[in-house]
Amino acid sequence: MKWIESLSFKGFSERFEAVGKRFPVALLFTFIYTVIALTLLWNNDLIPNSDALFFIIVYYPPTALLLGVSLHLWSEEQTNRKQARIIHLIAQICWLLYCVIIAQQGQDNFGMELVIGLIATLFLFKSSIFFLSFLGKKTDIESWNFSWNIIISALQTTIVSGILLGGIELLLWGIQELFDIDIPDELYLSMAVICMFTINVILLMMQIPKDAAKHDTNVNRMNDFGRMVVHALFVPLQAAYLITLYFYLFRILFTWELPSGGVVWLVTTMMMGMLFITTLVYPLLLQDDKSFDKKLVRWLAILALPLLVLMTVGICRRISDYGFTVARAYVLLFNIWCYVVSIYLLLKQGKRIVWILISFVLVFFFASVGPWNMTATTRRLLTRQVDGIFQRIGVQLPLDYARFDSLIHTMDKHDADVLKGKLSYLKFELQGDSLVNRWLDGTVDLYTNPYYEGPSEPFDTDTEPIDPSTIETPFANMREEMASLPQGNFQKVMQIDDWQREQVLDSDSTLYMDLIYSQDTLLYTTRFGIPFRQLQEIAADDSKQQPFTIDNNEGALLIWYFEVESNAEKDNGDDDTEKAPDKKDLHLEGLLFLRDAAFKNAPLNFEDEETNEE
Repeated sequence: MKWIESLSFKGFSERFEAVGKRFPVALLFTFIYTVIALTLLWNNDLIPNSDALFFIIVYYPPTALLLGVSLHLWSEEQTNRKQARIIHLIAQICWLLYCVIIAQQGQDNFGMELVIGLIATLFLFKSSIFFLSFLGKKTDIESWNFSWNIIISALQTTIVSGILLGGIELLLWGIQELFDIDIPDELYLSMAVICMFTINVILLMMQIPKDAAKHDTNVNRMNDFGRMVVHALFVPLQAAYLITLYFYLFRILFTWELPSGGVVWLVTTMMMGMLFITTLVYPLLLQDDKSFDKKLVRWLAILALPLLVLMTVGICRRISDYGFTVARAYVLLFNIWCYVVSIYLLLKQGKRIVWILISFVLVFFFASVGPWNMTATTRRLLTRQVDGIFQRIGVQLPLDYARFDSLIHTMDKHDADVLKGKLSYLKFELQGDSLVNRWLDGTVDLYTNPYYEGPSEPFDTDTEPIDPSTIETPFANMREEMASLPQGNFQKVMQIDDWQREQVLDSDSTLYMDLIYSQDTLLYTTRFGIPFRQLQEIAADDSKQQPFTIDNNEGALLIWYFEVESNAEKDNGDDDTEKAPDKKDLHLEGLLFLRDAAFKNAPLNFEDEETNEE
């Protein structure tokens, strides 16, 4: 294999010089990113406090590297090299400006919208390496051979880099063991960066085909072993998917029921398998004696169409049952794209496959970048739906805790779940805090309050007292703690996963947590005093990090996980202002055991509280 020649010093230096001439910009960004990574590894103090600057130095160099490789390969096909270099320079400047703009937009929060857009852009740059230089060709065999060579070379260089890294790391470990020399972890990590990124990338750029090898039109690149793997392994697996899905299709037609939403993933995998097989056998489609492979591609496309209809129905059912989300929007778009691709393969009989990759990349990119992207569209759609729900109900907005809780308990359970789901998805998944504040005021915490995915009650019983030692728990070390609880006087057990924010630490260094629970549609509350010093001792000593119990007259709280964050108010600088109270954000997970006394208190009455406030 010629690529091994590059591992000799002379061969490596010659090929390295050739890489510098062929891919100067990509090589520059390779070294820039290496220096940045090593600098941040050895000196954490240099990590920027600004999220915008950190994003630029971490995301921009590797993406500019990919863009550089793609445009260098494209410029080799241009007759006017000077003009191609100018276009390359302009593209790099525009990409840098775009990264700066994105960094400023995401300075407060890199939400789903920006992240998906950045992934789509990275995918566009990386994929363009395989097709940008071959647009306008009559067949895709040059692109196929070029891509095949790059993929094989990437596997080879990764193996070589991995072996090199393993040898160096073993040598460092041996030096540490034999000579009792303390080798810092930063050195191990630095070797990983140099071997798996820097050397790996340089070796791969050395292996990228050029000149005649870049435009190889040989249709016999797939050997007998490759054909055997496709025909004997992948085709039977694809047939198994088709048989399974068609049996399921006939079953639901016979029973006349809607398909399960899970069928979407099977059809998606089937489609990816079809495209994978079509891509692998593409050189065989250009040979006159390979009628089997031509018929295979044609029939795979024909058989996929009815299953795509099944997938469409499954997606629509999923949206109908659980609402519209960004993920379901992308799956629906992928489903539509699959229709187009299947029809395209039928018409072209697999003779042009590069446009399948190009169309996928462009659809994903334009669906993820710009004001029309899927995330923004989903946010607008859910906002209109929530506005419509509140308009139909006719309530004055924004709602406080009491009014919202009363509204939820008066609504139909399905409608209430739909409303809570939309509000929660907007707030936590789509960073729609400002939108939710239009409908709910600051007293409503969707994360903490019981109407947002509140505590489950799998151990509830109204017939006999509960023996805590008989309850199965996810952790073995709870059993002893639970067995020590008072026996036979608990009537209800519920799982707790609760945040309570800005809890004031009193003079006795005690944090108080109010837990809300329900019985017969009524809401009750119980308070537990949790010693803050005990939490500090447990957090500081690993041997004490075991489940522990806090008791009161109404029940017992078994805690298996806690988290405390300081939330002290900042002094405004006024000398006459009293010192701000010490506030903590407290997160607890565990089990709440309730006695009879817990249900003898007066239930929460929000209407009375509203009257008293007035």
